[in-house]
Amino acid sequence: MKVLLAGAHGRLGSRVLAALLDRGHAVRALVRTDGQADALRALGAEAVLADLRGDVEWAADGCDAAVFAAGARHRADLGAVDAAGAAKLAEAAFRYEHERFVLCSVIGADHPERRDGGVGEFLAAKHHAERRLAALDMPWVALRFGRLTEAPGTGRIETAPAAGVPLTLSRDDAAIAVVEALARGHLAQQAVAVVDGDRRVRDALDAIEPRPLPPPEEPPTGVRVPLGAAQADYPRLDPAMLAPDAAPLDADVEWEGDGPVPRQPVGNEDPAPGIP
Repeated sequence: MKVLLAGAHGRLGSRVLAALLDRGHAVRALVRTDGQADALRALGAEAVLADLRGDVEWAADGCDAAVFAAGARHRADLGAVDAAGAAKLAEAAFRYEHERFVLCSVIGADHPERRDGGVGEFLAAKHHAERRLAALDMPWVALRFGRLTEAPGTGRIETAPAAGVPLTLSRDDAAIAVVEALARGHLAQQAVAVVDGDRRVRDALDAIEPRPLPPPEEPPTGVRVPLGAAQADYPRLDPAMLAPDAAPLDADVEWEGDGPVPRQPVGNEDPAPGIP
């Protein structure tokens, strides 16, 4: 495949780039400076200058898949890069009908409110990216990594970490997980935890059960039913939701409409005299 890679010059992205090239994929790498571009071109990548804080949609044209492995350098850029930047790249991949999209996320992104300070802001940014991703009808996968380390990779991970186990992950193994996830369609529209473990990367990912597709919506039958039957399963009114000073529904109201109030017939009086 031809893979669009955001963050290709970073500590994780550079490893992802090397793994993609090693597997024979073509890579279009997003970088921010000419120096970074020259270095990646020397490795065999197609390097283009782009800023995730701006327009990056054009970069997805002509690619088959995309990987977001970028990260803000400063806390003030978390919203623009880790949140909005990831969302924009995913939406670009959706527009150009990419076969895969891999988001490098983090364990805890589903509950950012449990942490505060800079960590909480980082989790909130990843949470935003995941939510935007989940709204797209495309084969995406969010890899929720443990705390990334510079430890040498072992080629082994765990996707169901047990309680009390350190939630860490070598960047070498994280890069392998990204590349392997690109080749596994059964991971579509899933968030997968990835930490250091004892299972080979491909075996651990293969063991994940595919998420079942949602059931198709039932088409309307066109059969008419009484109003009472249609409303039979309505929930009962909660008294706490009713204002104590609310006017009763049968209160007298003035008639409203166009023209004068229609004259009411009395007894057998003809309501429309003069009309045969």
